Amino acid sequence: MSAFLYGIRFDLWSFSLAFLPLILITALPYPLFYSPYAPRFIKWYYIIILPIVLMPDFADSEYSKFTGKRSTSDLFTLVTTGDDTLRMIPDFLRDFWHVAVAWIALSSLIIGLFLYIHKRTQFRKPAAGKRILRSVLTFLTISGLWFLCIRGTGLKPASLNTALVYTRPAGVNLVLNSSFTILNTIDKEALAEKQFMTDSAALKYYNPVVAYKSDSIKTDNIVIIIFESLGSEYCGYINGWGFTPFLDSLFSQGLTVQFNFANGKKSPEALPSIFAGIPTLFDQPYTSSQYVNNSILSLPALLKRYHYHTAFFHGGKNGTMGFDFFTKVAGFDEYYGLNEYPDKSHFDGNWGIWDHLYLSYFCKTLSGFRQPFMASVFTLYSHRPYKVPPGYEYLPKGDYEIHQPIAYTDEALRQFFEEASKTDWYKNTLFIITGDHTSLTNMPNYMTRTGFYMVPLCFYHPSDTTLKGRLYTVSQHCDVFPTIVDYMGFPDSILVFGKSVMQRRKSIVVNYLNGVYWLCDGNYCLLFDGDKSIGLYKFPEDMMEKENLLLLRPEKVNELEMVIKSIIQQYNSRIKHNRMLPS
Repeated sequence: MSAFLYGIRFDLWSFSLAFLPLILITALPYPLFYSPYAPRFIKWYYIIILPIVLMPDFADSEYSKFTGKRSTSDLFTLVTTGDDTLRMIPDFLRDFWHVAVAWIALSSLIIGLFLYIHKRTQFRKPAAGKRILRSVLTFLTISGLWFLCIRGTGLKPASLNTALVYTRPAGVNLVLNSSFTILNTIDKEALAEKQFMTDSAALKYYNPVVAYKSDSIKTDNIVIIIFESLGSEYCGYINGWGFTPFLDSLFSQGLTVQFNFANGKKSPEALPSIFAGIPTLFDQPYTSSQYVNNSILSLPALLKRYHYHTAFFHGGKNGTMGFDFFTKVAGFDEYYGLNEYPDKSHFDGNWGIWDHLYLSYFCKTLSGFRQPFMASVFTLYSHRPYKVPPGYEYLPKGDYEIHQPIAYTDEALRQFFEEASKTDWYKNTLFIITGDHTSLTNMPNYMTRTGFYMVPLCFYHPSDTTLKGRLYTVSQHCDVFPTIVDYMGFPDSILVFGKSVMQRRKSIVVNYLNGVYWLCDGNYCLLFDGDKSIGLYKFPEDMMEKENLLLLRPEKVNELEMVIKSIIQQYNSRIKHNRMLPS
């Protein structure tokens, strides 16, 4: 109830901005309000704009279950990249008909009430003397109220972080509204300079330039498998029960991290973090920001120095989620999408090629590559509309509609590894398996700030018996790139916001959600709002964030706060000024 009441403050912001033309007609000391065209304009503007303003909130009633946050302006980029959203509209309407009905019903109810009032509103001009006085008083009153709604009474204008004044971090989504978060992030500079300390001091707390060396350089093939929507919750090896029996057996044979985190909540955010060590620490995915064309040293670009052939595979339409564009930025030699797939009859009519067929094609294509190669495949079918192909209906359905597709892709990977094990390149290959982000959850621990990001991470090599065991330290997608460099023994410096998991020392994870940064070192999770620390919780004991230790452990707060400040300062400065090369 308190979140609802405090949320009115942000509702007023959204409506004050969205209906500014109507406010101007009413407030300006000029007889616009009494123009013969004013009643018609006011009526149709309201009828058209009101449903548009309400639409994001209804959409987020379901979409936020996947992202863990309210939508921001990058939603437009995601929707307009490729034609997947357009093709999926019938499925969305079928699955979420209740959302559409509720949106239409509420919009109709409010518009009906508005038309009732509008019909009885007098637009006749008063006497000249009264008109001048009324215009001045109206202008002063409405302008003051509008300024108060938009600017508020604080020292800073309303932003996503303002919600933290009214609630704890877990309640931010309830206080904000989606129109506010979208409008508030349009045309805003994505990254602002932060100067918490000197640059030399920042490097003492966190240095993103790393170099891993060994006595010899390996030339093993590298295959990175990114499993769509694979949260740790679905994996029995990590969670105790799940829908991935094959991966569970593979995880038990490789080096698997118990607490691994994605560095974003959308598929496009996985690519820069995995292949370039760049997490999403602002309200836009890096891939759709103005910084995407910055110079970076990615894994594919580094591997060119060692004569690797690199390729990225995805069974969806070319252009889907901007994968083909970013892989060019990252330096992949080739991109294989639906256009390159030889048998278009395998297209399912929704997303692309069924995983079991595409992974077989992936295996055959790799067998034609010269070695060494680095290839990555991004699976497809653990995704709405959550279907499995004929012949796979026997797989367990679980409690959520995503569970059976997860089991299907797991089975498709079993078939892939069975086929790959018969090739000449298999035993000389390092496999990395992870999920791009989490999805639907029905377990309390995975409905938390940290649980929203927990995905598996396993390093498996058929011929390396030393690459085994379970690591109980924390890791993240940004650790994949440096881990590969470390394992292969490449004598290069790289700039990444991650560390090698092979270095069995304490690691850290950094993420950003709803205007709040969070840093986890495996023992504690610190919440930082961009200016000050607002929470400290034990991890993994207190993933539900029940006991805030901010005042009880000041030394730990200071330790982690200096690290997160160093990361934010360097991340913002380096990306903003195109200094992401390890010079």
